Amino acid sequence: MIHCPTLAAALLSAAMAHPVAGDDATAHFLANEAVLVTAGETRILFDPLYIHFNGIQPIPRRIKRRLMAGEDEFEGVDVVFVSHIHDDHFDAEAMLRYMRRHPAVVLVAPSQARPMMETERDWDDGLADRIVALPFIVEPMGFVVATPEDPRALVIEAVYVPHAGGSNWASVQNTVYRVTLNGEITVMHLGDATPDEAIYETHQEHFQAVRTDHAFPPFWLVTEWGGDVLRERINAESLTGIHLGPFPPVAVRASDEDFFTEPGETRDLHAHE
Repeated sequence: MIHCPTLAAALLSAAMAHPVAGDDATAHFLANEAVLVTAGETRILFDPLYIHFNGIQPIPRRIKRRLMAGEDEFEGVDVVFVSHIHDDHFDAEAMLRYMRRHPAVVLVAPSQARPMMETERDWDDGLADRIVALPFIVEPMGFVVATPEDPRALVIEAVYVPHAGGSNWASVQNTVYRVTLNGEITVMHLGDATPDEAIYETHQEHFQAVRTDHAFPPFWLVTEWGGDVLRERINAESLTGIHLGPFPPVAVRASDEDFFTEPGETRDLHAHE
């Protein structure tokens, strides 16, 4: 496990400003794979800014306006996570604009994301200290911010899981994040993770080391494996499928599992006993 002092310092400062013990946790769906997780005053975002094109559900203007302005549920976001650099998950220009508007936000993203931001006209070298670029390595890595004196801090773990689609996307650094907020609730975002079972067997120790309270997998993992197999494989108590457009496929409509389909939906998140 890798520890990142720069990230730890930035997040510990943010976490100490958010006394949230006992507060409820909620997942807010923006669209596609964009999810806001709140736990008291602690807030993290997954894949919140992307480019809309045919077949990809856009974030409604009313939600995106609040996101960019940092209003209502988006006030005081601590960390933004990017799973990978495909256009339907990451818009370098929009992310740069967001970070400039919100100088306390830290970005955690694959190493492939930062060069894309650096080519934008409004890039500022001062932003580099707020970007944690994860190396393209297979072994799990962690950014452990919690301490015995401050269990409220964020604990961030990441592992590379290949993008679905096989060799066509082998060069894409898809990252699965497991994040524990305030020592109370653990969530997982899987980006566009492959359904190839072998990679999950390789990282079985990583997935089984910590119980995830609520996971957000791409819908194809749910429909191809079934919810029970998926929950066991990634060690999750519950899940909500994502990466769905306005017209979910038949397999999703026929499934008894939970999915985010309408922007603005929320789910109450509960820590396992």
